[in-house]
Amino acid sequence: MRNIHFYPSHADMESVVNDFFGQVFSNAKTISKYPLTDVYIKDGLAYLEIAVAGFSKNEINITISNDSLRITGSKSDELVDAGREYVKKDIAKRNFDVSYSLMFQVDHIDAEIVDGILKIVVVPVIEKTEIKQIEIK
Repeated sequence: MRNIHFYPSHADMESVVNDFFGQVFSNAKTISKYPLTDVYIKDGLAYLEIAVAGFSKNEINITISNDSLRITGSKSDELVDAGREYVKKDIAKRNFDVSYSLMFQVDHIDAEIVDGILKIVVVPVIEKTEIKQIEIK
């Protein structure tokens, strides 16, 4: 399992996302490079794009629990390789388990598979700050 930590900021959402991505890769401990993943920000949202060619949406699970985003893919080799005698086999269809620690509240997560890429959009909760006038005594 791969863990990548998001780091919070108490500034606006753009700053939270920028802080997160500025820290995430220097502190990441990667055990496996599978599946290949791109993580980026755009318009204040966090995006993950994961190469999942050969997996159907029913073979991928995305869960969020205790501030952790977990993405797993499970494929049965028995069904994939049934009746096949390979001369060469380069296409990886192995199981994966990737976890991201979220240090901010998530409003919601959208996910879809397009052309073999699992596209996940993490929409953080944007806390509205109230400006208060302080009386000087």
